[in-house]
Amino acid sequence: MQAVAQESRRIRVLPPEVADKIAAGEVVERPASVVKELVENALDAGARHIHIELEDAGIGLIAVVDDGEGMSAEDAVCAFQRHATSKVACVDDLFRITTLGFRGEALASIAAVSTTTLTTRRVEDLSGTQVLIRGGRVADVRSAGTAAGTRVEVVDLFGNTPARRKFLKAPPTEVGHVSELVTRTALAFPHVGFRLRHGSRTLLDHTAVADGAERLLQVLGHDRATAMMPFHGRSPAGAIRGWLSGSHFSVPSPRHIFTYVNGRYVRDKLVSHALVAGYSTLLMHGRYPAAVVFIDVATEEVDVNVHPAKSEVRFRRGGAVHDLITRAVMERLRASTGLGTGPAAPSAAGEPTEALTQLSMGLRLPGGMGALRLVPLPAVGGAPAAGLAPAPPWPLDALHPATRLPVEAATATPAAAPPAGAGFFASLRVIGQAFDGYVIGENGGALVVIDQHAAHERVTFERLRHAYADGGVNQQRLLIPVIVDVGAQAAPLLAEHLADLHSLGFELEPFGGSSFAVRGVPALLGDADPATLVRDLAEELIDAGRSRRLTQAAEAVLARLACHSAVRVGQSLGPEQIRALLTAMDSVEFAGNCPHGRPAFITLPRTDLERLFKRT
Repeated sequence: MQAVAQESRRIRVLPPEVADKIAAGEVVERPASVVKELVENALDAGARHIHIELEDAGIGLIAVVDDGEGMSAEDAVCAFQRHATSKVACVDDLFRITTLGFRGEALASIAAVSTTTLTTRRVEDLSGTQVLIRGGRVADVRSAGTAAGTRVEVVDLFGNTPARRKFLKAPPTEVGHVSELVTRTALAFPHVGFRLRHGSRTLLDHTAVADGAERLLQVLGHDRATAMMPFHGRSPAGAIRGWLSGSHFSVPSPRHIFTYVNGRYVRDKLVSHALVAGYSTLLMHGRYPAAVVFIDVATEEVDVNVHPAKSEVRFRRGGAVHDLITRAVMERLRASTGLGTGPAAPSAAGEPTEALTQLSMGLRLPGGMGALRLVPLPAVGGAPAAGLAPAPPWPLDALHPATRLPVEAATATPAAAPPAGAGFFASLRVIGQAFDGYVIGENGGALVVIDQHAAHERVTFERLRHAYADGGVNQQRLLIPVIVDVGAQAAPLLAEHLADLHSLGFELEPFGGSSFAVRGVPALLGDADPATLVRDLAEELIDAGRSRRLTQAAEAVLARLACHSAVRVGQSLGPEQIRALLTAMDSVEFAGNCPHGRPAFITLPRTDLERLFKRT
């Protein structure tokens, strides 16, 4: 009977050492997780200077030293017990969180998977206290002479759980995660000094400054920081402030978006979506701005206790917060670009000619889409339209090399006349360019509207892809190397893939720290900004990860490079450039879509046009 009872009992309470290691896995994922918890404790303790030291990418040693208030001997020992905290006393306090930490799990979780030494002293105490924890158990407690504040040393991380170490990335990657963590924390606390060292190298050294603008200069550098626009907004839902990049700047991932709620860095889909929504049509799908955003709401309006790492939050009135962010971003961008400021003033050059008036009256589409102002092209045979000055002599070289035509072909046929035997796009009778972004043409019984950016993007991508498949992209050497700082996280990844990058047409050379000298770029992208191309490469490598070779992500890399190097909406094209683009579209596959799936052209049949004018 007893044997039956024992056999039926399959559920048991786990031993404390097993439970501690399971709990630690939720909090301590990698060395950066340890640094995060210890730095947050230091900030909650009122530290004004925080020094972080790493050895062996944090596996050998993580030391965080602060000049905060310190702890008494009793608190120093108690702090390593699970759920021991000074920040929460009752359930209601969980909805009034004003500190970064509050669960009381961090030190216990860290100590469970390492050997941890805490040395601390309050200002009013004559001597400090040192506590040694091995595998989650107190091994020694003693008095110690030390400066006011706290020093926590974590040695042999995951030494008692070797299986966890197998899931860590290469040392440069782990150091990069720590560097990124310290950077984003420093942005939120400009009055605190931060220093990060790995071995004998100082990776970051941000002295305390007076305000966020000065810290932005420290973190981003003068050029990038001064290109950011300050913005702010307020509503019953809360307040928002920070910095935004202009609509001319975008990157292929949201990694340059730093969002904070009540001073806490979070990754929140609602906030990111609202931010991108504020840019509306100023950004392509799949492109993101750079932004540092601080959202302040009442503590009872946000729940921070929804994620083990405290990296996500839940807003009580999410819709109102979304509207606050979107409206503030849109208003700032509108102020910077002049959008929505009313119709332009009449030209001071006098009354336009009748021909120009007719061409400029445009075409008003349904749904409030506005008017298409057609920029006239020379008539067939090269003669300008009546009353119009001749078109400027745009050289074909002004268009990207990927869509150039031989000079003989360009000069043999008038710009607006389709060449004999041409393909679909080249056979269009070009009418003009609308909004400096859309080429308008006529083919038989339909108007064809071409998105010049999407079309050029597809052409460039296909030529890069075919060149890569044929053995490598041709390279164009730069007369003067360009020095690019890609950041501490991307630098080791870029260095690992130098050989693979060469097959994509790039020649890069480490230049010290996180900088690289760009000595060559793909010939097809020779007119693009080398620094921007390399930063896009770095973003793709971060997304792909070290475990995936760049060759496996080549198409994604090429698509991003093509997107960045293509002609933009807002760039006026001359007749020869338009003809070169149309001819090039006929030479590639899938010309109907850009590499990201957006349509490159639409057609408006004559019957639909006549229906709009009630002719049928």
